[in-house]
Amino acid sequence: MNYNSTTGLTLTKFLELLDRITEILESRTCASQPPGGRPVVLSLHDQLYIALNLLRHNTRQNLLAHLHGVSQPTVSRVYRRMLPLISEALAFELPDIHTALKRGESLIIDGTDVPVRKHKPAIRTHYSGKKRKHCVNVQVLTTISGRLMLLAEPVPGSHHDRKAMTESRLEELLAATPYLGDLGYQGTDAMIPYKKGQRPGTGELIEHDKAFNDQL
Repeated sequence: MNYNSTTGLTLTKFLELLDRITEILESRTCASQPPGGRPVVLSLHDQLYIALNLLRHNTRQNLLAHLHGVSQPTVSRVYRRMLPLISEALAFELPDIHTALKRGESLIIDGTDVPVRKHKPAIRTHYSGKKRKHCVNVQVLTTISGRLMLLAEPVPGSHHDRKAMTESRLEELLAATPYLGDLGYQGTDAMIPYKKGQRPGTGELIEHDKAFNDQL
């Protein structure tokens, strides 16, 4: 099983998350429950795997149900149950963006497109011509070393990174902080690469520009 491609986590990280969720469940005091209710069909491992697969790829629930030998409503219940547990487990290392900003730590901003299903109310606003699919744009802030600091609220996939950043109110947040970005952030305070034709009188990059772009 390739955990990285299906869940977005390495096997080590997946098992670490599984251990945390197990600890959370074991720490909860459970009063005696009367007999009855639905028996547990899937192991906690499989439940976490299904939830992460849905979060990563938005896989159809009936397909996951078929692969795991359960019904689609079971997959839906597993997903709803696991989401708050995943959030609680990850909250143990909740990044503090404001501490990083106070330190003046350099950050990197970029947008990632998360696929969504076509649905009538957003069939136009969520279509990305660049990606040629329906998605939402999520702005991501990390440190230079790659530590995740912030995930902004998703905006329609038709928005490019510059507009998504504005709607996510990240320009205000980063007003006094150095940050790096790609050419999608032209017009912001981000440090971005030079592009051809930017310097008057020439259509090519000078050596300084090329060196700067390589370093960036």
